[in-house]
Amino acid sequence: MPASSPKRREQERGRTEELLSPSEVATVRRQLLRWGKKNFQHYPWRSETDPWRSFLAEFLLQRTRASQVAEVFVEVSTRFPTAESLARGGLAATSDVMARLGLHFRAPLLASIAASVAESGGQPPESEEELRAFTGVGMYTSAAWLSLHRGKRASIIDANVARWLSRMTGMPYNRDPRKVHWVQTLAQRMTPRRAFRAFNYAVLDFTMIVCKPREPSCAVCPVRGSCAYMRGSTAAARPGTLRRA
Repeated sequence: MPASSPKRREQERGRTEELLSPSEVATVRRQLLRWGKKNFQHYPWRSETDPWRSFLAEFLLQRTRASQVAEVFVEVSTRFPTAESLARGGLAATSDVMARLGLHFRAPLLASIAASVAESGGQPPESEEELRAFTGVGMYTSAAWLSLHRGKRASIIDANVARWLSRMTGMPYNRDPRKVHWVQTLAQRMTPRRAFRAFNYAVLDFTMIVCKPREPSCAVCPVRGSCAYMRGSTAAARPGTLRRA
C-alpha cells in the first residue's frame, strides 16, 4: 500500500468504517475463514516450501488463471528448480516459460529477476520494498509471496478483491486497485493479524469460485448477509459492467 500520512490513513480508515463497521469486518473475516477451510483449493505451489519456486509461482500467477499456471508450474519448477538454473537459461528459457501462458512480454522481466536473485544468493528478498524494486513485481505479487509463503502479514489486493469489496460495499468498481485508497484500507482492515495466510487463501478461492466476474454465486455466498450487491441496492461491479471510482 502506498505510503501516506498518519492523518490520511486515519481519514481513509474512518471512511471504510462507514462502509463496513468493525463488527461487520469481524463477521465477514470469520465467515470467510470458515468457508476457506472447507473449500481450500489444492495447487502444487501452495505446498511449496522452497523460496525461489514459490516466488516463481506467484510471479506466473499475475493476471493469470490458476488453472493455466497449474499446467506448467510443476514442469517449469522441475526444469528450473533454482534462480541460478533459470538465469543460466537466459531469455530463451524465460521466453519458453512465459509463451506457454501467452505472456511473452514478461519473459525479459523474469530473466532479469532470476539473474538478480541468483547474484544475491538464490533467494528473493523478504521485504516488500526490495521485492517491488524488481521490475515486474508489484503490490499483488509481493504481498502474495510474503503472506502465503514467508509468514509475513500482508493484504492481497488485485482486480478480483477490488470487485468483491465493491460488491460488498456498493462502491464503484475500479479494475486497478493500486490507485483506490479505500480498497487498500478496507483490505488491510479485513486481513487478520495472525490467520492472514488462511484468510488470504480463502479470499483468493472465494473470488475465483463464488464472487466471480460474471454470474456470481450469490445464493451460496458465505458473506451474502453483509453484501450490498446481494441486497440489490447497488449496481457496482455487476456482471458485464465496469464503473470507475
